[in-house]
Amino acid sequence: MTGIGRPKPPPVKELNGWQYLGWHCCWCDKALRMRARSAGRAEGHSGAHDLSIEVYECAPPCPERPAEIEPK
Repeated sequence: MTGIGRPKPPPVKELNGWQYLGWHCCWCDKALRMRARSAGRAEGHSGAHDLSIEVYECAPPCPERPAEIEPK
């Protein structure tokens, strides 16, 4: 695979309740009104329980989103 990859979203343990529920941007914590897009899957576990969830970011891309990463 070539090109630039998207940064991974923050882990579940770093999200607040609104971000976890998909109501706020996972990067800047601003409320998502009409325009939002998937930022990917925030990973997290509590013992044997998988707490991973799809999280969202501002659209166009959030200004606080980390820079794209080069694939290895």
